[in-house]
Amino acid sequence: MATNGFTPKMGLTLGVIGCGNMAGAILSGVLDSCANTQASGEEPKISRFIATVNSQSSAKRVKSRFSKYADRLEIIQGENVTAMKEADVVILGFKPYMIDLVLRIEGVREALAGKLVISVLAGSPVEKLNAAIFQAGPRTADEKPFFIKRAMMNMAAEYGESMTVLETNPDIPKKYEDLTEWMFSQLGKTAPVAPELYDVAGVMAGASGALLSIAFDGMLDGAVSQGMKRADANKILTQSLISLATLLQNEHPAVLREKFSSPKGTTIAGLLSLEEDRARYAYSKATIASSERSKEIGK
Repeated sequence: MATNGFTPKMGLTLGVIGCGNMAGAILSGVLDSCANTQASGEEPKISRFIATVNSQSSAKRVKSRFSKYADRLEIIQGENVTAMKEADVVILGFKPYMIDLVLRIEGVREALAGKLVISVLAGSPVEKLNAAIFQAGPRTADEKPFFIKRAMMNMAAEYGESMTVLETNPDIPKKYEDLTEWMFSQLGKTAPVAPELYDVAGVMAGASGALLSIAFDGMLDGAVSQGMKRADANKILTQSLISLATLLQNEHPAVLREKFSSPKGTTIAGLLSLEEDRARYAYSKATIASSERSKEIGK
């Protein structure tokens, strides 16, 4: 059932199926952009939004979060097929384990016909999504195709600083490619990747933050052991990482390490300690493990 009033407007309708953290970040970025466009006197690319949730508590959460957009956002509890039918573009934002529960429902394939479907589900290749949608049988000759585009971003999307990898698909019409690129550009930067590299690219864009946070936390522990307050160390190290990211856009990490290191200095002492503990190998191994796990989930 709908949980708030809605006044229809002209233009595209975006349906978000499962408005959790990641899908909510997309919705936030696109809503803000479209509202700014409309405020400037231009017609926004998307003028109507529908978000589905499973529970009343989730409906209240989403309604509260996007209260200033109540005139263009409709929140629906449990009626995914209805949202798919009314939307021109559909984002799949539910948990990957719910694929069969959501996509095998009667009416889904008809509701998605002819539309752009954007999936932000980890470890869920197009073949797996199609298997669920077409569980009753293959597409018929007179059935309109839909177009699935996969995207993987990170938590910084909430602040407009995400890196989103977009899986390339030669079968998707250019107008849908352009719309997808525009949507995720509202959340930060984007990078196209081939299907065979999507899993590892997804780790680089998504899981990398969690992996690097281990190094961050370890350095904070070291600073505390040397007498610093954790809050002070956190402030300094956070800015140092921002500085490093800027430098890495122009220089190879090995070149930077060489520039940072002075003979008999503090930096080379720390680097040798890391090499002794095989830190580089540990991060290589973690990246491979995450990528392989993504492939396993997709089977």
